[in-house]
Amino acid sequence: MMPPEFRRVLQELLLHRKRLTVVVLSGLVMALIDSATPPLMKAIFDRFQSGNIDLVQDSFLALVLLAILKAPTRYAHFYSMNVVSEMVSIGLRKKLQSKFMSLNLNFHNNYANGAGGLISRVLNDIMVIHHGLRLFADFFREPILFLALVGWLFYIDWKLTCFVILVLPPILWFLRQVSKSIQKYGTHGQEDLEQIAGTIKESIDGVRIIQSFNLETEMEKRFDADSNKFLHSRRKFIGYLEAASPISEMVVTLVILSILAYIGFEISNGKATYGDFIAYVAALLMLSSPVKKLQESYVRIQETMVASRRVFSLVDEGSIVPQTQTPKAFPKHWKSIEFRDLSFAYGDKPILKNINLKIQRGEAVALVGESGSGKSTLVNLLQRFVDPTAGSVLVDGIDIREFNLKELRSQIAMVTQDVFLFSDTIEKNIWSGDFAKSKDGVETSAKKANAHPFIIKTPEGYSTKVGDRGNLLSGGEKQRISIARAFFKDAPILILDEATSSLDTASEVEVQRGLESLMEGRTTFVVAHRLASIQNCSKICVLRAGELIEEGVHSELLAKRSEYYRLFSHQSGSH
Repeated sequence: MMPPEFRRVLQELLLHRKRLTVVVLSGLVMALIDSATPPLMKAIFDRFQSGNIDLVQDSFLALVLLAILKAPTRYAHFYSMNVVSEMVSIGLRKKLQSKFMSLNLNFHNNYANGAGGLISRVLNDIMVIHHGLRLFADFFREPILFLALVGWLFYIDWKLTCFVILVLPPILWFLRQVSKSIQKYGTHGQEDLEQIAGTIKESIDGVRIIQSFNLETEMEKRFDADSNKFLHSRRKFIGYLEAASPISEMVVTLVILSILAYIGFEISNGKATYGDFIAYVAALLMLSSPVKKLQESYVRIQETMVASRRVFSLVDEGSIVPQTQTPKAFPKHWKSIEFRDLSFAYGDKPILKNINLKIQRGEAVALVGESGSGKSTLVNLLQRFVDPTAGSVLVDGIDIREFNLKELRSQIAMVTQDVFLFSDTIEKNIWSGDFAKSKDGVETSAKKANAHPFIIKTPEGYSTKVGDRGNLLSGGEKQRISIARAFFKDAPILILDEATSSLDTASEVEVQRGLESLMEGRTTFVVAHRLASIQNCSKICVLRAGELIEEGVHSELLAKRSEYYRLFSHQSGSH
């Protein structure tokens, strides 16, 4: 029975039927050309032996014409197969990239080897599949050549050929045992390589902390441990992989020597001609090529199946945000957002417990509480980065799961503490707020965000590259571009998730101006640790250990002298 991952690789190949047709037809022509060589060689030597010299040149001419025909056929065959393997590889990478973008935050937060492991699947595993597919062409060509040559061997001497065939079962049994070990250690090797990729990415992402705490040696030890584990798996893999060829070749060599002795005896007794001898040996020597290639392809396919299994396990990963097939239109003039009986948990760990909260359009709502109280999770649920374990989020009484996901998110703009900018120009990063719009509004958005003054001082203005994740800009500059991006999106709902908590005082003042302008006329959720910045919010919600314990305006909550009072007093230094 065909393994499911093999079937799916075939499905990917069949997306390129036209090129595969070229591979099949050119492979068939190549096989027929090669299989015609032994009969022509027999004719040449038999005619030499019989003295028919005039007919020899006809056979030589036929061989030359076949060689001329084979050259372009061989080019078309291998070129087409290599192009198909590249196209399949790109197609699989596109599928993984798309899948990563649809997987929810639970998956990304809990994936064992992190982003480095996912990158390893995209690059390394698919590269293994790519190399395996390049050998796939052998299955369209070599079996035909193999059968044609075996048929010719039977024609010359069926008894001798039966003896040769008896040698095949032990070789096939050996290859089967080798393939099991290759699959086992191939899987281990790919998993170990994924761990190495994760360690490398962690080393690059955390280079400031690593250098600050003198952790270079520790990271080197981690990398060495990962590398040694990978090397152990690869040694085993390479050992089994390389064992197949010399053992097979040794058996083939012994068989050929036996055949040479037998045919020589037959010729001496007048039961065979020199043409028979040359043709049989030529066919037998040529037979070693398809046997060797099919054996190598079979062994490599085992490694390909391991990589395919890992790739398709991600393609089939079910940790995605489900979408309704019959979405409702997002209400244009909605009036309220409600969190009703809302609970959420990561596995067995509860994060939010029975939250009930209603916000009117245009309100600025602050979410405060100690770290881990569930503030960011609440706004993540609003954007459906994850879905609630129980309860629902409603807009004018409609569960947000009934809206089209892209339409829902188009209604929300977000500014976070950890600003993410693309490695592109300032203009492109602001424009990314909504690429469906004309970029003419980029400069206007930058001015509203208080970003225009520093942008025009950069070397190329709005065409200045910001570097990887914006590392060529200061924290305050990155944040103001992030605010400009939110301005450009112009969504009615705004989420400010610790938007100024990592900035110095001077930068915070500049950023705060942009934020205050951005909040005007929008329904805003402010996730904040610094309580001084949210005193003017129309509603302050206090969370503790996942529960909503207080709700009101600043003066009311202080008068209660409860959790908000405690948090505010702690930050202001009063008791």
